[in-house]
Order: sequence, then structure tokens, then C-alpha cells
Amino acid sequence: MRQNKMVQFVIVGVLLALSTRASEPEVDQVVEQGTGPSRGLASSESEGEYSFRWLDPDKKIYVLQNRKYRKSRHLLVSALFGRGLNGTYRSSFNIDPRLSYYFTEELGFEVFYSHFLNSETSTYQNLVAASPTTLPNIREVTGMLGVNFKWVPWYSKINVFNEILYFDWFFSIGLGKVNLRVDTRSSSTASSTYVQQSPLGLFLGMGQMFHVSESFLIRLDLLGAIYKAEAVSKNETSASVSNFNFSIGAGLKL
Repeated sequence: MRQNKMVQFVIVGVLLALSTRASEPEVDQVVEQGTGPSRGLASSESEGEYSFRWLDPDKKIYVLQNRKYRKSRHLLVSALFGRGLNGTYRSSFNIDPRLSYYFTEELGFEVFYSHFLNSETSTYQNLVAASPTTLPNIREVTGMLGVNFKWVPWYSKINVFNEILYFDWFFSIGLGKVNLRVDTRSSSTASSTYVQQSPLGLFLGMGQMFHVSESFLIRLDLLGAIYKAEAVSKNETSASVSNFNFSIGAGLKL
């Protein structure tokens, strides 16, 4: 009886050891979630991926820094709609078609055009209502055209209601032209007289791209233009001016 029990214990122990070993992830069984053929951890390391073996080598826990959605060597066509964040006398909305190309997952460039729809703010209307009064020269941006260099240092994954959401976080800097229309009338009782200006602008921005599928994404963008506003009257001096717009839109990867 004792021998039979010993044999049973040995058999149960062997089966438990085999089942535990089968449940542990082997190096060759770690599969990248991205597109393309399955690859092991050694293959990921050879391509510059991070190795986290030092975290817990006994339990063989591996963290794969792979990208499920890739954008390198792809064109991205986007359309955005936004609102100006700073404007005392003019409220503005912008419509932006954009075309991007990424050399790598981290570096790319974007050509954009912004068309602005402007309207008078309540501050301006209250100022005019206090007639007769002297008005400042009022500038409104009518359009912007430029090229931005884009740097994407962060690729992230977050769990939202048990769904994994993948997104890129980018920064941009570029140059281009800012189209302005300046109302030079000095009194609210006078007729509007406009002067057109097109100074060189420095563009600074940041934003996020949320990947919905392999070819479709949602964008959030903050873009600022810094330019020199030239004086149009003897009562005005040239000064550096900044305009910022927050936009939301969608993109299609080709």
C-alpha cells in the first residue's frame, strides 16, 4: 500500500511539474502583436526593442515595446476643425486640411493650410456701442500656410473600458506665412479700412493621434503661430504677436 501511494505521489508530482512548465511562456512563444510574422523576444531585441528580462527572470515576464499601428513610410491625410484661444476683439474658427509623411515612427513632416472664419466678440461690440470712441488697430488672421517638422517621442497604450487604446504624442516646429487683415479705422463712426499683411510665422505645436484602426485615426492638435505685427499707423509700434488654436479632426493613412 505504501508503495502504491508513493507511486501515486510521484505521478501527481510529475504531472504538476509538466503542467506548470507548459503554462510558462517560452522565448519562442512570445509573439509580437503588430503586423507581420510572429517573432520571439530575441528577434525584437535585434531590431532595437527594449528587453525587460531583468524585471523577473524567474517568472519569465516579458514586456514587448511593439507598435500595433505603424505610420513610417506612410502618407496621412487629415481634416481638422478648431477654435482660436486668444482674441480680444475677434472670435475665430479654423478649418485645416493637412498632409503628413513619416520617415520613421518618430520623425516626419506635415504641410498644412488653415482657413479662418472671424466674427466680432462681445467686447468689440460693447466698445463700439460706447460711441464715439477711439478704436485700436484690430488684426485678424485670415489664413496660415506652412510646413512643420514633427517629432513623436511617445507611443502609449491605455485600457479604456476593457479596450486597448493606442496613441502617439507628438511635438512640432515649422515655418510659414500668416495672412492678416488689419482694420485701421480710428473711430467707431468711421468706415472700415483694411490693410493686408503676410508676415513670416514660426509655428509651434503639440498633439495626439489616437489609432482607431490600421488606416483611421482621431487627432487632437494645439498649434501656435508667432509673428511680427508691423505698425500700420503712427500711433502703433511693431510687436511680436502669438495666436493659438485648438483643433480636433480625423486622419486617413494611405
